[in-house]
Amino acid sequence: MGSRVLSPCLLLLGVWVCALPAGSVLPPELSKAEVTGLFKDFMIQFNRTYRSPAEQRRRFGIFKQSLLAARRLQETELGTGQYGVTRFSDWTDEEFRGMFQSPPPRTMHQEAWRPRKKLPKSCDWRKAGAVTAVRDQGRNCRSCWAFAAVANIESLWYIHFRQPRNLSVQEVLDCSWCGAGCKGGYVWDAFTTVLHQRGLTSEAAYPYTGRQEKCQQHDPTAYIQGFQTLPRDEEEIAAHVATKGPITVTLNSAAMKNYKKGISQPLVKNCSPDQVDHVALLVGYGDVKRRQYWVIKNSWGKDWEEKGYYRLYRGSNACGITTFPLTATVHRVGAPGHEVHCPP
Repeated sequence: MGSRVLSPCLLLLGVWVCALPAGSVLPPELSKAEVTGLFKDFMIQFNRTYRSPAEQRRRFGIFKQSLLAARRLQETELGTGQYGVTRFSDWTDEEFRGMFQSPPPRTMHQEAWRPRKKLPKSCDWRKAGAVTAVRDQGRNCRSCWAFAAVANIESLWYIHFRQPRNLSVQEVLDCSWCGAGCKGGYVWDAFTTVLHQRGLTSEAAYPYTGRQEKCQQHDPTAYIQGFQTLPRDEEEIAAHVATKGPITVTLNSAAMKNYKKGISQPLVKNCSPDQVDHVALLVGYGDVKRRQYWVIKNSWGKDWEEKGYYRLYRGSNACGITTFPLTATVHRVGAPGHEVHCPP
Protein backbone atom coordinates (compact mmCIF):
# COMPACT_ATOMS: atom_id res chain seq x y z
CA MET A 1 0.00 0.00 0.00
CA GLY A 2 1.90 3.05 -1.17
CA SER A 3 1.44 6.44 0.42
CA ARG A 4 0.18 9.29 -1.70
CA VAL A 5 0.56 13.01 -1.22
CA LEU A 6 -2.87 14.58 -1.02
CA SER A 7 -4.14 18.12 -1.01
CA PRO A 8 -5.41 19.21 2.42
CA CYS A 9 -8.59 20.50 0.76
CA LEU A 10 -11.20 18.43 -1.04
CA LEU A 11 -14.25 19.38 -3.07
CA LEU A 12 -17.10 17.56 -1.35
CA LEU A 13 -20.78 18.10 -2.08
CA GLY A 14 -19.88 21.27 -3.97
CA VAL A 15 -18.14 22.86 -0.97
CA TRP A 16 -14.39 23.20 -0.35
CA VAL A 17 -13.48 21.88 3.09
CA CYS A 18 -10.08 21.37 4.66
CA ALA A 19 -9.49 17.81 5.80
CA LEU A 20 -6.65 16.20 7.71
CA PRO A 21 -4.52 13.59 5.94
CA ALA A 22 -5.56 10.02 6.74
CA GLY A 23 -2.40 9.50 8.78
CA SER A 24 -3.03 12.37 11.17
CA VAL A 25 -3.86 12.15 14.85
CA LEU A 26 -7.40 13.33 15.50
CA PRO A 27 -8.03 16.84 16.88
CA PRO A 28 -10.47 17.31 19.79
CA GLU A 29 -13.50 18.03 17.59
CA LEU A 30 -14.36 17.33 13.98
CA SER A 31 -17.18 18.83 11.97
CA LYS A 32 -19.35 16.73 9.68
CA ALA A 33 -17.52 18.17 6.68
CA GLU A 34 -14.13 17.30 8.20
CA VAL A 35 -15.22 13.72 8.88
CA THR A 36 -16.42 13.43 5.29
CA GLY A 37 -13.08 14.80 4.14
CA LEU A 38 -11.20 12.30 6.26
CA PHE A 39 -13.20 9.47 4.73
CA LYS A 40 -12.47 10.72 1.22
CA ASP A 41 -8.75 10.92 2.03
CA PHE A 42 -8.92 7.45 3.55
CA MET A 43 -10.50 5.99 0.39
CA ILE A 44 -7.76 7.50 -1.79
CA GLN A 45 -4.83 6.62 0.46
CA PHE A 46 -5.90 3.01 0.96
CA ASN A 47 -7.37 2.51 -2.51
CA ARG A 48 -10.88 1.75 -1.30
CA THR A 49 -13.76 1.18 -3.71
CA TYR A 50 -17.19 -0.11 -2.76
CA ARG A 51 -19.61 -2.18 -4.79
CA SER A 52 -22.56 0.18 -4.34
CA PRO A 53 -23.53 3.56 -2.86
CA ALA A 54 -25.32 1.71 -0.08
CA GLU A 55 -22.14 -0.18 0.82
CA GLN A 56 -20.16 3.07 0.78
CA ARG A 57 -22.66 4.66 3.17
CA ARG A 58 -22.40 1.63 5.46
CA ARG A 59 -18.61 1.82 5.44
CA PHE A 60 -18.76 5.53 6.13
CA GLY A 61 -20.88 4.78 9.20
CA ILE A 62 -18.30 2.23 10.38
CA PHE A 63 -15.55 4.77 9.69
CA LYS A 64 -17.26 7.30 11.95
CA GLN A 65 -17.53 4.69 14.73
CA SER A 66 -13.81 3.97 14.34
CA LEU A 67 -13.06 7.67 14.75
CA LEU A 68 -15.04 7.67 17.99
CA ALA A 69 -13.20 4.58 19.21
CA ALA A 70 -9.85 6.19 18.38
CA ARG A 71 -10.94 9.32 20.23
CA ARG A 72 -11.87 7.30 23.33
CA LEU A 73 -8.51 5.51 23.25
CA GLN A 74 -6.67 8.82 22.91
CA GLU A 75 -8.58 10.49 25.74
CA THR A 76 -7.88 7.62 28.14
CA GLU A 77 -4.34 6.77 26.98
CA LEU A 78 -1.90 6.43 29.88
CA GLY A 79 1.25 6.40 27.74
CA THR A 80 2.38 8.20 24.62
CA GLY A 81 0.34 6.10 22.19
CA GLN A 82 -1.44 7.96 19.41
CA TYR A 83 -4.56 6.71 17.68
CA GLY A 84 -6.42 7.80 14.58
CA VAL A 85 -7.31 6.80 11.03
CA THR A 86 -5.69 3.54 9.90
CA ARG A 87 -6.22 1.09 7.05
CA PHE A 88 -8.71 -0.76 9.28
CA SER A 89 -10.95 2.24 9.90
CA ASP A 90 -13.78 1.01 7.64
CA TRP A 91 -13.77 -2.47 9.22
CA THR A 92 -16.08 -3.45 12.05
CA ASP A 93 -14.42 -4.83 15.17
CA GLU A 94 -15.79 -8.26 14.23
CA GLU A 95 -14.18 -8.06 10.77
CA PHE A 96 -10.88 -6.93 12.26
CA ARG A 97 -10.72 -9.76 14.76
CA GLY A 98 -12.09 -12.30 12.31
CA MET A 99 -9.58 -11.56 9.56
CA PHE A 100 -6.35 -11.32 11.50
CA GLN A 101 -6.61 -12.97 14.86
CA SER A 102 -6.29 -16.50 16.16
CA PRO A 103 -8.80 -18.10 18.54
CA PRO A 104 -8.16 -17.69 22.28
CA PRO A 105 -5.37 -20.08 23.32
CA ARG A 106 -6.00 -23.12 25.46
CA THR A 107 -4.61 -23.25 28.98
CA MET A 108 -0.98 -24.34 28.91
CA HIS A 109 1.48 -25.21 31.64
CA GLN A 110 4.08 -22.54 32.38
CA GLU A 111 7.58 -23.75 33.19
CA ALA A 112 9.41 -22.62 36.30
CA TRP A 113 12.30 -20.24 35.74
CA ARG A 114 15.40 -19.39 37.71
CA PRO A 115 16.10 -15.80 38.84
CA ARG A 116 18.47 -13.94 36.56
CA LYS A 117 21.03 -11.20 36.97
CA LYS A 118 20.19 -7.54 36.52
CA LEU A 119 18.61 -6.68 33.19
CA PRO A 120 20.29 -4.56 30.53
CA LYS A 121 18.49 -1.22 30.28
CA SER A 122 17.45 -1.85 26.68
CA CYS A 123 17.59 -4.51 23.99
CA ASP A 124 16.84 -4.44 20.27
CA TRP A 125 17.66 -7.48 18.17
CA ARG A 126 16.96 -5.53 14.98
CA LYS A 127 20.27 -3.73 15.50
CA ALA A 128 22.10 -7.06 15.35
CA GLY A 129 20.48 -7.97 12.04
CA ALA A 130 18.70 -10.84 13.77
CA VAL A 131 15.17 -9.86 12.75
CA THR A 132 13.91 -10.50 9.23
CA ALA A 133 11.83 -7.98 7.29
CA VAL A 134 8.23 -7.40 8.30
CA ARG A 135 5.81 -9.43 6.16
CA ASP A 136 2.12 -9.08 5.44
CA GLN A 137 -0.14 -12.04 6.20
CA GLY A 138 -2.88 -10.56 4.02
CA ARG A 139 -6.53 -10.02 4.72
CA ASN A 140 -7.90 -13.49 4.09
CA CYS A 141 -5.72 -15.76 6.22
CA ARG A 142 -5.60 -15.85 10.02
CA SER A 143 -1.97 -16.86 10.06
CA CYS A 144 -0.40 -14.57 12.67
CA TRP A 145 0.48 -17.65 14.75
CA ALA A 146 2.51 -19.13 11.88
CA PHE A 147 4.23 -15.82 11.03
CA ALA A 148 5.27 -15.25 14.65
CA ALA A 149 6.62 -18.78 15.06
CA VAL A 150 8.61 -18.67 11.82
CA ALA A 151 10.01 -15.21 12.66
CA ASN A 152 11.09 -16.58 16.04
CA ILE A 153 12.98 -19.45 14.38
CA GLU A 154 14.56 -17.10 11.83
CA SER A 155 15.89 -14.84 14.59
CA LEU A 156 17.23 -17.68 16.71
CA TRP A 157 18.90 -19.32 13.72
CA TYR A 158 20.72 -16.07 12.95
CA ILE A 159 21.72 -15.49 16.56
CA HIS A 160 23.15 -18.96 17.09
CA PHE A 161 24.56 -19.72 13.64
CA ARG A 162 25.03 -16.25 12.08
CA GLN A 163 23.22 -17.58 9.02
CA PRO A 164 20.31 -15.41 7.82
CA ARG A 165 17.24 -17.40 6.88
CA ASN A 166 13.91 -16.39 5.34
CA LEU A 167 11.81 -19.43 6.15
CA SER A 168 8.51 -20.67 4.77
CA VAL A 169 5.33 -19.66 6.58
CA GLN A 170 3.35 -21.43 3.88
CA GLU A 171 4.90 -24.78 4.82
CA VAL A 172 3.62 -24.33 8.39
CA LEU A 173 0.11 -23.57 7.08
CA ASP A 174 -0.03 -26.37 4.53
CA CYS A 175 1.59 -29.05 6.66
CA SER A 176 0.09 -27.99 9.99
CA TRP A 177 0.23 -30.92 12.39
CA CYS A 178 -2.33 -29.60 14.87
CA GLY A 179 -3.46 -26.17 13.68
CA ALA A 180 -6.18 -25.18 11.25
CA GLY A 181 -4.14 -23.25 8.68
CA CYS A 182 -5.85 -20.02 7.67
CA LYS A 183 -8.62 -20.61 10.20
CA GLY A 184 -6.22 -19.79 13.01
CA GLY A 185 -3.91 -21.69 15.29
CA TYR A 186 -1.48 -21.59 18.17
CA VAL A 187 2.26 -21.03 18.22
CA TRP A 188 2.91 -24.43 19.73
CA ASP A 189 1.03 -25.95 16.77
CA ALA A 190 3.54 -24.26 14.46
CA PHE A 191 6.54 -25.53 16.43
CA THR A 192 5.07 -29.04 16.54
CA THR A 193 4.71 -28.90 12.75
CA VAL A 194 8.34 -27.84 12.31
CA LEU A 195 9.48 -30.73 14.51
CA HIS A 196 7.29 -33.18 12.57
CA GLN A 197 8.64 -31.85 9.26
CA ARG A 198 12.20 -32.13 10.64
CA GLY A 199 12.77 -28.46 9.89
CA LEU A 200 11.59 -25.70 7.59
CA THR A 201 12.49 -24.91 4.02
CA SER A 202 13.14 -21.43 2.64
CA GLU A 203 10.56 -18.82 1.72
CA ALA A 204 11.98 -18.77 -1.82
CA ALA A 205 11.41 -22.51 -2.26
CA TYR A 206 7.93 -22.49 -0.70
CA PRO A 207 6.46 -18.94 -0.94
CA TYR A 208 3.47 -17.59 0.93
CA THR A 209 0.11 -17.56 -0.91
CA GLY A 210 -2.26 -16.48 1.86
CA ARG A 211 -4.38 -19.63 1.63
CA GLN A 212 -3.96 -23.18 2.86
CA GLU A 213 -2.95 -25.64 0.16
CA LYS A 214 -1.64 -29.19 -0.15
CA CYS A 215 1.49 -29.92 1.88
CA GLN A 216 4.66 -30.09 -0.21
CA GLN A 217 7.92 -31.74 0.73
CA HIS A 218 11.13 -29.70 0.48
CA ASP A 219 14.60 -30.02 1.91
CA PRO A 220 14.82 -28.11 5.21
CA THR A 221 17.21 -25.18 5.61
CA ALA A 222 16.67 -24.63 9.36
CA TYR A 223 15.50 -26.73 12.27
CA ILE A 224 14.69 -26.54 15.99
CA GLN A 225 15.36 -28.84 18.93
CA GLY A 226 12.01 -28.13 20.62
CA PHE A 227 10.10 -25.29 22.23
CA GLN A 228 9.36 -23.97 25.72
CA THR A 229 7.01 -21.68 27.60
CA LEU A 230 8.38 -18.90 29.78
CA PRO A 231 7.14 -17.58 33.14
CA ARG A 232 4.32 -15.03 33.06
CA ASP A 233 6.62 -12.37 34.48
CA GLU A 234 7.82 -9.35 32.49
CA GLU A 235 11.24 -9.22 34.16
CA GLU A 236 11.89 -12.86 33.31
CA ILE A 237 10.59 -12.39 29.77
CA ALA A 238 12.91 -9.41 29.28
CA ALA A 239 15.84 -11.39 30.70
CA HIS A 240 15.21 -14.21 28.26
CA VAL A 241 14.93 -11.84 25.30
CA ALA A 242 18.17 -10.09 26.28
CA THR A 243 20.20 -13.30 26.69
CA LYS A 244 18.52 -15.75 24.31
CA GLY A 245 16.68 -13.84 21.59
CA PRO A 246 13.19 -12.82 20.40
CA ILE A 247 10.15 -14.77 21.56
CA THR A 248 6.52 -15.10 20.50
CA VAL A 249 3.80 -13.44 22.57
CA THR A 250 0.02 -13.56 22.55
CA LEU A 251 -1.87 -10.33 23.25
CA ASN A 252 -5.17 -8.51 22.94
CA SER A 253 -5.23 -6.64 19.61
CA ALA A 254 -8.04 -4.22 20.53
CA ALA A 255 -5.85 -1.11 20.65
CA MET A 256 -3.94 -2.08 17.51
CA LYS A 257 -6.86 -1.39 15.17
CA ASN A 258 -6.54 2.38 15.68
CA TYR A 259 -2.86 2.55 16.70
CA LYS A 260 -0.67 5.10 14.92
CA LYS A 261 2.55 5.45 16.90
CA GLY A 262 4.08 5.92 20.34
CA ILE A 263 4.10 3.70 23.42
CA SER A 264 0.61 2.30 23.68
CA GLN A 265 -0.79 2.01 27.21
CA PRO A 266 -4.57 1.69 27.02
CA LEU A 267 -6.80 1.28 30.03
CA VAL A 268 -7.56 -2.30 31.01
CA LYS A 269 -11.21 -1.82 30.01
CA ASN A 270 -10.05 -0.92 26.48
CA CYS A 271 -7.56 -3.79 26.16
CA SER A 272 -8.33 -6.59 28.60
CA PRO A 273 -5.44 -8.93 29.44
CA ASP A 274 -8.01 -11.74 29.67
CA GLN A 275 -9.02 -11.53 25.99
CA VAL A 276 -5.85 -12.27 24.03
CA ASP A 277 -6.38 -13.03 20.35
CA HIS A 278 -3.25 -12.14 18.36
CA VAL A 279 0.30 -13.52 18.12
CA ALA A 280 3.44 -11.52 17.28
CA LEU A 281 7.21 -11.52 17.82
CA LEU A 282 8.74 -9.67 20.75
CA VAL A 283 12.15 -8.44 19.53
CA GLY A 284 13.28 -6.14 22.33
CA TYR A 285 12.50 -3.55 24.95
CA GLY A 286 13.52 -0.06 26.03
CA ASP A 287 12.42 3.09 27.80
CA VAL A 288 11.77 6.71 26.94
CA LYS A 289 11.80 9.20 29.81
CA ARG A 290 11.41 6.34 32.31
CA ARG A 291 8.47 4.89 30.39
CA GLN A 292 9.30 1.25 29.69
CA TYR A 293 8.04 -0.49 26.57
CA TRP A 294 8.20 -3.67 24.48
CA VAL A 295 9.13 -3.68 20.79
CA ILE A 296 6.82 -6.03 18.89
CA LYS A 297 7.15 -7.14 15.28
CA ASN A 298 3.74 -7.53 13.66
CA SER A 299 2.69 -9.37 10.48
CA TRP A 300 0.50 -6.71 8.84
CA GLY A 301 3.12 -5.32 6.47
CA LYS A 302 5.83 -2.68 6.82
CA ASP A 303 3.32 0.07 6.03
CA TRP A 304 1.43 -0.64 9.25
CA GLU A 305 2.19 2.32 11.51
CA GLU A 306 5.71 2.23 13.08
CA LYS A 307 7.15 0.47 10.00
CA GLY A 308 5.33 -2.72 10.94
CA TYR A 309 6.19 -2.55 14.65
CA TYR A 310 4.16 -1.87 17.79
CA ARG A 311 5.43 -0.38 21.02
CA LEU A 312 3.48 -1.49 24.08
CA TYR A 313 3.94 -0.40 27.69
CA ARG A 314 6.06 -2.77 29.78
CA GLY A 315 5.39 -3.36 33.45
CA SER A 316 1.65 -3.93 33.89
CA ASN A 317 0.85 -6.91 31.65
CA ALA A 318 -0.64 -4.46 29.15
CA CYS A 319 -3.10 -6.18 26.79
CA GLY A 320 -2.17 -9.58 28.26
CA ILE A 321 1.41 -9.58 26.93
CA THR A 322 2.53 -12.17 29.53
CA THR A 323 -0.26 -14.68 28.82
CA PHE A 324 1.66 -17.12 26.61
CA PRO A 325 5.35 -16.23 26.16
CA LEU A 326 6.73 -19.02 24.01
CA THR A 327 9.89 -19.71 22.03
CA ALA A 328 11.53 -22.38 19.93
CA THR A 329 14.81 -23.78 21.19
CA VAL A 330 17.73 -23.53 18.79
CA HIS A 331 21.34 -24.08 19.80
CA ARG A 332 24.60 -25.44 18.52
CA VAL A 333 24.96 -29.17 18.98
CA GLY A 334 26.97 -29.79 22.14
CA ALA A 335 26.57 -26.24 23.38
CA PRO A 336 23.12 -25.96 25.04
CA GLY A 337 22.47 -22.91 27.18
CA HIS A 338 24.73 -20.67 25.12
CA GLU A 339 23.98 -17.06 26.08
CA VAL A 340 24.09 -14.17 23.66
CA HIS A 341 24.06 -10.42 24.03
CA CYS A 342 21.39 -8.14 22.62
CA PRO A 343 22.39 -4.70 21.29
CA PRO A 344 21.04 -1.82 23.41
